[in-house]
Amino acid sequence: MDYEFTLDEYDRPVAIFSSGFEALGRWFTEELNNHELIDELLDIIEQLEQNRIERRQLYGNDSQLDIDQDEVVVTASALSSDAPAEIPEGTRLYDDEGQASCGLQDFKYALSSWQNFVV
Repeated sequence: MDYEFTLDEYDRPVAIFSSGFEALGRWFTEELNNHELIDELLDIIEQLEQNRIERRQLYGNDSQLDIDQDEVVVTASALSSDAPAEIPEGTRLYDDEGQASCGLQDFKYALSSWQNFVV
């Protein structure tokens, strides 16, 4: 999983993750815009690593983060609801930008890097 942090034209931090991990980039960019939430996530990761908790879910404005001792999954809110009843047969919904997962340690490293970038 590769990622890059940059600033947009308004000097707001933007996270760009490699193909297949785009939803993580969206989560970082849109949901992790305050230091308190970053600190809370790092605390949750520490609790997971110390086996004090097994799992946690965080709900953002447009997505959900599921985190456990092995994996982190980001899912766009639109994907977590039921799919429309009338989808033509053979149609595949593009969800690379709507859902992504990675290992807990990879997420922790990316989150620490993001924290250093937005300070």
